[in-house]
Amino acid sequence: MAMFKKDTDLNRLDTLVGNGTIFEGTLTSKESICVEGTVRGRIICEGSVIIGEKGKVEADVFADTVLIGGGVNGNIVAKTKLEITTNGKLTGDIKTGSLIIAEGVLFEGKCQMITDEHEIQQDSEGPSGMDSDEIQVQ
Repeated sequence: MAMFKKDTDLNRLDTLVGNGTIFEGTLTSKESICVEGTVRGRIICEGSVIIGEKGKVEADVFADTVLIGGGVNGNIVAKTKLEITTNGKLTGDIKTGSLIIAEGVLFEGKCQMITDEHEIQQDSEGPSGMDSDEIQVQ
């Protein structure tokens, strides 16, 4: 687990999608989620979402912080921070308060930075796309 930084609260990690596991649908957590397998659909998390080096996500992701070490095909809203490590690949649009992209990362999409006075609102359906009225930056 060398890819985790000190500020990632692993004590709150309560959901693991392990290598070889495929999850389809909406994955929701009040704590944190680590993906080493495959997730298709939507991820809604009040804590951190960590996509490990073997993780594959074909989903929109809404979380406080997101760390990408694997592959993501979908839009991301990370209220506090989005970090993509050297092996990370992201195809999709992002909205975040802070963005860290390592050298060698493959990123295709648009980025919108959220300033301190902005607030993200989410309805009961969660994120479904960057152009949707379901997630609004105010």
